[in-house]
This record gives sequence, structure tokens and C-alpha cells, in this order.
Amino acid sequence: MLGHFNSMPMAAAGSPNLTNDENDPKETTIPSCKSNSVAANCAVPSAIRTVLPDLKELGKYYGIYTGIGTLCLLVLKDHIRGHKTNDFIDSLYMCVVTMTTVGYGDLYPHGIVPELVCCVLIAAGMLLFGIAVKIAAKYLVFKQQAVLLNALHVSRKIGPTEALHEIETLKIDYTKCMISLAVMGVHFVIGVFVLCTVEKMEFEDAFYCAISTMTTVGSGDESFSSEFGRAFGMIWVFTGTSCVGQLFLYIVEVYMDIEARKFVKWVITNNVIDVNEIETIDDIKKEKVYG
Repeated sequence: MLGHFNSMPMAAAGSPNLTNDENDPKETTIPSCKSNSVAANCAVPSAIRTVLPDLKELGKYYGIYTGIGTLCLLVLKDHIRGHKTNDFIDSLYMCVVTMTTVGYGDLYPHGIVPELVCCVLIAAGMLLFGIAVKIAAKYLVFKQQAVLLNALHVSRKIGPTEALHEIETLKIDYTKCMISLAVMGVHFVIGVFVLCTVEKMEFEDAFYCAISTMTTVGSGDESFSSEFGRAFGMIWVFTGTSCVGQLFLYIVEVYMDIEARKFVKWVITNNVIDVNEIETIDDIKKEKVYG
């Protein structure tokens, strides 16, 4: 939705409605975007032009967390209780389960130092979640800024009536939500299949485990216990929780597109930014200076 406005070249946002009162003794300077001296101030910040979430920074933090967490748990392997398979796979598996807040409980620390280390890993995992929320919020805000500015540009170019008509003809785009939901469904089916075939779970137990995993509840009753199962599980757990988070992001994005459409229509309808009036005032100011 509003993708047409989001894809067009951005124009300046302009200034709010202003009127020229000749009886007012105070002189007010109104910068216009057609003036070269203030072109830089009227230009859209370069950050707003980038509407794709920056995942490199988040990936770097997750990589550092996984490396350090796995190394710490590998060093403390003798103080980890539960059903064990391979030391490295168990350490990486426990690190991912802790980072994603699933917390099966099939592997757990025993002793003061291991418990303190796990507490630090849990706190760091929540911090990573906060960073992910910050990146998602920045993406959504910048996208809505881009939509509003481009919609105003279209209104100035083709007129408010035509712009409103074009907004009315646009449809809400649910494509990304549907694709994300389908991917999450396939991911869920794969998890249930592996739990039934590799871990030899009953279907209802595998279904319950998959649901509790992707929602990060973490059942703790039955989980991955074989070496291959845990190697698969650490990938499946991370990608599954990521799919759920991405689905929520796209749902919020659709809702914000709906609200953005209402706001853009309100701005254009009420003529909050009237570029013609601003340019007229700017011309009057120039006539006073040079006349």
C-alpha cells in the first residue's frame, strides 16, 4: 500500500500554512524550497531515503553473542547438567536456546559460576532483542516519512484532487504478510516432521513442542535429544523465532500503511502544506527587498 508514493523521487516537505498580514509590524522570513540558499534545508535527509532495515549490524551482534556464548558454555561443559550428546553441539545448542529465550531446560547450569554466566547470556539475549526492536522501529518510521513526503510531492505535481483519487485507488498490500505466514507454516511442518522421525515423538507431542518453540515459550517436557536433532534444532529454533518476529513486523507495517493513508488524505484534504501560498509570500518578500 502507498508503494507508488514510496517509490517516487522525494521532494522537499515545505513549510506549514502561513498568511501575509501587512498590518503586522514584524517581518517574518519564510524560506522557500525554490530558493537555492535554503535548498539544503528543504532537502530530505539521506537517512529517510533508506527504507530497508539494516540487518548487518544485528547479524554482527548475534554472531559475537553466539561465538562468545558457545565458547563459555564449552569451557563450562563439566558444570552443565542434562542429557548430553556432543560437547560442541550441546554448547552451541544451549547458547541458541538461551539467546532466543526458548529455554527448554533439557540442558541447565549447575554451580555458582555457570549460573552467573547463563544469567549474563540471558541478559545479553534480551539486549539483542531490544536492538532488533530499535532497527524495526527505525525502518517503520523512516518508511512512513518517505511515504508522506512523496505523497505531498505527488499532490503538488498533479494536484490534490488527483492525488486523493490515486490514494483511493491504491490497495493494501498483504503480500509480505502472506509470504511470511506461508514460510512460517512450512517451517513449522518441517519441525514437526523432524521431531516425529528423528526424535521419535508422538505427533501431538511434536506439535506441542513446535508450537512452544516458535512462540518462545519452551515446553521443557520433550525436546531435541539426539546429536543430529540438536544440530538441526539450533538452526530451526533461531530461524523459527525469526520468522515469527518478521511476521509481526509485516503486520505492524500493514497497520501503519493503513494509518499513513488516513493521515496523507487528511494532510492533502486540509491543505496543511500549501506550496503555492508559500511561494507567493516568498515572491512578495523579494518584491519588498528589490522593489
